[in-house]
Amino acid sequence: MSRVLVIDDEPVYYKMVSRALEEHGCQIEYAENGMAGLTKARSLKPDLIITDVMMPDISGYEVTRNLRREADFAHTPIIVLTAQAGLQDKLKSFEAGADDHLTKPFEPAELVARCTVLLRRAVSGRAPGPAAPAAEEAKFIAVHSLRGGIGSSTLAVNLGVGLAALWKSPTMLLDLTMIAGQVALMLNATLKRTWADIAQYRAGELDMDALESIVGKHESGLAFIAAPTFPTEAGTIDPETLGVALCLLRQHYDYIVADLPHDFSDSVIYALDSADVILMLASPDMASIRAVVAALDTYTKLGYPSEKIKLVLNATFPRLGLPKDKIESALGVQTTVVIPYSPDVFVEAINRGQPLVKQKPAEPVSALLEDLAFLLSKDGHKKARPENPSEAWKRVYKRFMERKK
Repeated sequence: MSRVLVIDDEPVYYKMVSRALEEHGCQIEYAENGMAGLTKARSLKPDLIITDVMMPDISGYEVTRNLRREADFAHTPIIVLTAQAGLQDKLKSFEAGADDHLTKPFEPAELVARCTVLLRRAVSGRAPGPAAPAAEEAKFIAVHSLRGGIGSSTLAVNLGVGLAALWKSPTMLLDLTMIAGQVALMLNATLKRTWADIAQYRAGELDMDALESIVGKHESGLAFIAAPTFPTEAGTIDPETLGVALCLLRQHYDYIVADLPHDFSDSVIYALDSADVILMLASPDMASIRAVVAALDTYTKLGYPSEKIKLVLNATFPRLGLPKDKIESALGVQTTVVIPYSPDVFVEAINRGQPLVKQKPAEPVSALLEDLAFLLSKDGHKKARPENPSEAWKRVYKRFMERKK
């Protein structure tokens, strides 16, 4: 029997929710305002929470935000049930960390359907316990560019999903762009817990249990840690704590992909130092190439070997781009891969929160990204045929064999 907590200052709606859900085997608990709802949630640990927005003490948005800051409620389904039906109201619900937004008056059948889906999803996708230590440390791939808007997050997300699909082994995607990071959006994931929720830990206090409390899980099997919801929370985790987090994660995952900010802050340098591979993203225009020159100069001064740096060229516009051979000649770096101009499929994927390599594997650009994920995989994975090959592995192998003909 699922336990549902209803938080609403209007008892009539509590009764309506009870009437709708009790027939379907739910046990309904009630709190008459936001503060009482927080207290009751902490004592009852319900399977699902339904909260009103407009209440006399604190709003349903604040109730949701407060609960999401606590590890016990990181993955508890929350529905905001309110008379406010505007788009901005719905966005506020999701920004606060709610899983769904339903307007009053509601149809009982719709409420039942939405609760059923969320409860089922919570059971099947419940956050796992701390991951077991991996046989060897994770291969760490950092995606970096000093210029934004050229597809760094898209590349990081598709690489993460691609690696998880290829090997079916623990894979982590880190959104380290603490101001306006887009990883959760691109995975169509509700922002429940983020880096900001472990800000209270000092480096020496952080452990894997705390880290797992902020880990989300994508349907592809990819684990991820999202950037904070609000820019005001961006500076709350210090570089030393982040460094400890990276060390812990490397012991429990086979692959880590990090989407880095477009700078050389202390946190970025720590991630770059730790990375096995740096994917340096560029677009074929002078502004981007100048940024690459500056990045290469900094990498050299930081002592990174040239083989650690892989240049990825993203054709972000259809015509008049600088030729690939001219770019390589000017930089003295060979291009690892060129992502072709494909605006429609990328924009659709971002708007829908559906990574290309999962949703449209037949697209040529998806095949290219999947092949790149294979290229960047551990040698031990690449050299041996998996005992039970994934569909992604079969696609990569088929393309490899076709190229050999």
